[in-house]
Amino acid sequence: MYNAYEFHINNSPLIVMTPHSGRNYSNRFLKYMALDLKDLRNTEDYFIDQLFFPFSNNFSYLNATFPRIFVDANRSPLEIDKTMWENNNLDKLFDASSTKVLNGIGVFAKYNLFGEYIYSSKVPFSEAKWRLLNFYFPYHRKIKEIIKKTKKKYEKIIALDCHSMSSELVSSETDIVISNMNNKSSSPDILNLVKKCFKNYSYNTNINKPFKGGFITSYYGKPKNNIHFLQIEVNKSLYMDEKNLSLKKSNFSKLKVCFENLFKDILFYLNYKQ
Repeated sequence: MYNAYEFHINNSPLIVMTPHSGRNYSNRFLKYMALDLKDLRNTEDYFIDQLFFPFSNNFSYLNATFPRIFVDANRSPLEIDKTMWENNNLDKLFDASSTKVLNGIGVFAKYNLFGEYIYSSKVPFSEAKWRLLNFYFPYHRKIKEIIKKTKKKYEKIIALDCHSMSSELVSSETDIVISNMNNKSSSPDILNLVKKCFKNYSYNTNINKPFKGGFITSYYGKPKNNIHFLQIEVNKSLYMDEKNLSLKKSNFSKLKVCFENLFKDILFYLNYKQ
C-alpha cells in the first residue's frame, strides 16, 4: 500500500494544495531512469509544501507525496504519450493532441526541465496503469472528498493550488504568477485580493501570464457553485539556489509570512461573504 498524499482537514472554507512538491523517489521508479536524481529533481516544486508547516487551523491542506516527474497530478489522466510505453493497446483513450503531451510533459513526463529524455527505454504500460491507480486517482479522490466536506459546511470556498516555477520560464522581474483560467476558475475579486497581498510584500505579480492555470484549477474551479480555485506559481529564484537545490532561509521565511497573511486576508473575506 502506497501513501499518495498527506492531508489535514480543518473546519475552514480555505483549502491549500501542493501537487508538485513530492520527493519520494522510490526504487520502482528510479530503475527506469536514464538520469541522475538531481537531474530529475529540477522539475520538483522544491519545498513549497514546507511553506505551510506546521499545519495551521486556518485551512485544510493536501500534498502529493510522489514526484511530479513520476506522476503529474496537475494533468488530465488521458494526457499520455503512447510512444513511451510497451504493450500499449489503449490508443483511443489517449489525448494525443494535447499540447502537454506534444511537449513531453503529460501525466507521465517524458523530459526533465532541461529537455533531457528521462527514461532509459520504453516502459511496460502496466507501469502507467499502476501509477494512475495507486497515486493519481487516490490524490484526486482526496481533492473531491475535501471539497465535498468543506462545501457542506460553507456556502463559499476558496482553494489555492500552490507551485513554484523555474526562473528560466519567466522574466527576472516576475516573482509570482496568479492564474484563474481568465476568471473561469474563480471570481476576479478573489484574484485581486490575492494579488494585493503579494503586492504588500513587494512581490512583482503577473496575472494569467504565462500560466493560465492547470488541470486542477480548470477541472475543480466552479465559481457559479461558489467553489473558487486559483493557481499560484512562485519564482524559485526568490527562495532557493536552483543549481544547488538549497533554500535561501531568510527569503523563504519572508515568503512563509506572506502566505500566512494571505490566508488571514482570504478568511476575513470569506467570513464577510458567507
